[in-house]
Amino acid sequence: MSERSIFASLTREPDGTFCSRHGPYTLRSAFQPIFRQQEGGGLELRAVEGLIRPNSAGETVAPAEFFARLADDDRAAVDSLCRSLHILNARPFASRDLALLVNFQPGLFVTGHAIRQEVERMRLAAHEAGLRPGRIACELRARPDDDPAMLADFAANLHRGGFLVAIDDFAGDDRDMERIDRLGADIAKLDTIWVRRVAENSAGATLLRLAVEQLRRLGTEAVLAGVEETWQLALADEIDRPLVQGYLLGRPELAPTTFDLRYPADDRPGMEARDDDHASAAGPHRLAAAVAVMPFGRKGV
Repeated sequence: MSERSIFASLTREPDGTFCSRHGPYTLRSAFQPIFRQQEGGGLELRAVEGLIRPNSAGETVAPAEFFARLADDDRAAVDSLCRSLHILNARPFASRDLALLVNFQPGLFVTGHAIRQEVERMRLAAHEAGLRPGRIACELRARPDDDPAMLADFAANLHRGGFLVAIDDFAGDDRDMERIDRLGADIAKLDTIWVRRVAENSAGATLLRLAVEQLRRLGTEAVLAGVEETWQLALADEIDRPLVQGYLLGRPELAPTTFDLRYPADDRPGMEARDDDHASAAGPHRLAAAVAVMPFGRKGV
């Protein structure tokens, strides 16, 4: 797939959303809500994560299966296309200043030119969607064969472009803390298996709380993902209320979502988004500086 065909393949649906085709597949965006718990048990919508939903001949195809079928020469272009779709389809969230998380496979963009080109492509999509780059967090998925120097350069380019940087599978060890520092990560998704293991006793809950507090001191926002049981939500309240995401709280919805109806915003002004004029400043940036506070009751539970 050529660079030009990435945008040529976009189609606008009657409902205003964008979709695309790749071979026999139709690609659409789904969004999963991400919340913050409030004192008294309420939740506030703080962000959404973009997830690709492939379809072929009227049948839904698992994203992992779709990506496994891609030709090697198409992987980078399709990875980029999925992000463009999510950014364009996130337009309805712009008025609420919600943050958008999008996944990245940095190993597909290994040269400085390719990295800079992809950052500019995302900036173009963000401009078209009316989103500031400072509301968009790029989640860099860790792989064993990733070059640490390449990842650091990748993260630096994202920050210079005004974007936030997120990492996955944070488990609180020295290697993960070094990764936070090296990438200047703004967001860290806590490793689900690690959380389940250490949360089995009170000492583990204390360890998790200390990890969340340490991340915040570094300017990194923690996300407790994979929340599917009520004990996990209670744990989040106990460990200083990181952001929470999971099927217990809200399932992914195809765009256009019903989030405005299900999680209505109040009339209070939101926090200002990150200033793109200072995108090259050193150091991580808190997610709280890029999203609005939009509280509601227990509608998401």
